[in-house]
Amino acid sequence: MSTHPSPSDPIAETQDAATPATATTWWLTACSLLLVGALVVASVVFFGRDGAESSSGAAEGEAEADLVGELVGHTRMAHEGLSPIVEDMEEFLPTDGSHPPLDTTDAATVNTWRTGVQEASAHFEDPPAGDSSHSVAHTGLTSSVRLLSMSVETYARAAQTEDEELRMDLLHIAMDLRTEAVVSWSAAATQLDLLSLGSGGEHVHLYLPAAPDSGALQPDGSGDGGGAPAPGEGHDDGH
Repeated sequence: MSTHPSPSDPIAETQDAATPATATTWWLTACSLLLVGALVVASVVFFGRDGAESSSGAAEGEAEADLVGELVGHTRMAHEGLSPIVEDMEEFLPTDGSHPPLDTTDAATVNTWRTGVQEASAHFEDPPAGDSSHSVAHTGLTSSVRLLSMSVETYARAAQTEDEELRMDLLHIAMDLRTEAVVSWSAAATQLDLLSLGSGGEHVHLYLPAAPDSGALQPDGSGDGGGAPAPGEGHDDGH
């Protein structure tokens, strides 16, 4: 059963964005989105490290610690919902460099992905209060969820496309969007970990499953490009 989100719903906006007329339009759209994702990652890492250093150098007070703790809580709940979706998508949008299968999964599975992403998006609906470094992590997490929503909607469009060449194009775009979502999330998760430490808390390793060489950051910002454990290998979401 289709739903009719309000015009202000960010998921509705992503669904509208996933209605191309031609394969060329899809590729141009994807390139633009991937560039945005890369810029988000860069800004989160750059400004996030600066904010964490500031937090480490001087106590920001109880109010800031409360804001960080609240964001950690929302991120943890979103992470619990998104991790199984990312792992499930691996079967149909592989991360090993192979082509995605033309035989797409059933509509019920896609709807489960869509619902899970919508629920995760709800955890980041409220804009961060004030101007602080934690707002950068919030923005990165929000952008990641939107990219993953675009991936799901692109996959759904591919499943409805009869032309096999165009369907494969759409599946590759969905695959790239999924990867950019995970990379963007890893940068924001690294920022969140640093903020938690800077506010007197513990390590917070809320990384989505990522394939080796995907560009996703690892816990503690090891920076070797491996990201969190690949889909199917489990993931560390503890402290």
